[in-house]
Amino acid sequence: MMHIALPIAFTLASSQIFTLGFRVNNNYSAPAPTSTSRDALSTGPVSSSSLSILPAQRQCCTHDMKMMKDSDAQTTTIHRYDSPFFPNDSSMSSALIILNTPIHNTSPSVGDDAPPQCKQHGTLSGVIGALWKKSTYRVCADGGANRLYEATVLPSNQRVSVDDDNEDADDSTSEDYLPDLITGDLDSLHPHVYQYYKSKGVEIVRVEDQDFHDLDKSLMAIEKWIGQKKVRDNDETNAGFIHQSRVFIYGGFGGRFDQEMAVINALCVWGKKETFRQTTLAVYDEQTCAFLLSALPTTNHIRIKYPGNGLEKTIQSSREGEGPTCGLIPILGRCEKVFTTGLQWNLNGDVPIEFGGLVSSSNRVIDDVVVIDTSSPMLFTAEMIVAGV
Repeated sequence: MMHIALPIAFTLASSQIFTLGFRVNNNYSAPAPTSTSRDALSTGPVSSSSLSILPAQRQCCTHDMKMMKDSDAQTTTIHRYDSPFFPNDSSMSSALIILNTPIHNTSPSVGDDAPPQCKQHGTLSGVIGALWKKSTYRVCADGGANRLYEATVLPSNQRVSVDDDNEDADDSTSEDYLPDLITGDLDSLHPHVYQYYKSKGVEIVRVEDQDFHDLDKSLMAIEKWIGQKKVRDNDETNAGFIHQSRVFIYGGFGGRFDQEMAVINALCVWGKKETFRQTTLAVYDEQTCAFLLSALPTTNHIRIKYPGNGLEKTIQSSREGEGPTCGLIPILGRCEKVFTTGLQWNLNGDVPIEFGGLVSSSNRVIDDVVVIDTSSPMLFTAEMIVAGV
């Protein structure tokens, strides 16, 4: 288990712009922005949510943003976050990392307070269930294997804390939830869990290096997987193939704050690596998702599953997805200029975004596509919703 501190903020050269693997489409055009009519600043003691841009200000902000883009010698590209929860989601290759946090794997109708006999035996549902189905390569980061074992191997009426070394657990359940790899320093992996997955043929790799978190070690494995897949895909398509993939990190929120910050720092560090230039790195749990926005000259286009009132229209036929409540967090320090369209309270670039000043929280997505231009990388967060059954 990692015990050293890693820095959260660092300086990026213009040649090291975050490229998180949003699909590039220079000809893509977003829908016309929706006007807003509320000004709100989260500055110091003011408790409002975010900064509004009035319709009359849009032409000015568009002109200012054009000047910012024109001043940069690099060609503007578009990075897109397309929700993986759409029914017609693309076949883009995806990897899942499960961290060592409890898996809340039941939908609202079968919640944690339901009697044991009402819970599904060994079945992942909710956000984790959807991400598992979307993934083609799955990694447990050390004690994450304990959490997966507890959620999918133990029957609901026998589930106990994985902190208890329960060697009498019922292992005769479905094998639909076997990870491809368990890795880390393995100091948290319980012996009976190790033996169970080893008996099922799961690859288990111990990495002793204490300069890296178990999440880093999992991302190392995924980096290798992406590289191997690039070689295979390039062999099949001869040349000129741009590999696109996604990495879902599940369990990054809700635990110790220092561990949450380590997860966000991993987004910052690994998002810069060449291997991940065409890869979306996003963190999820059952309540929240988060990913980094690229800085100019890259424009960010975001499509979530439930913008505005979309939830009300689809609640009878859909399940999990990102909800409209969102935030823009200057996790890497002061951001001089941020311009947005598609939010209820848009930003027009006239106030820096920074801790101790303006932070756009409790904002709301109201358009199908949110467009964000930012002078520095920022964290975009959205609530997660499980709707219908």
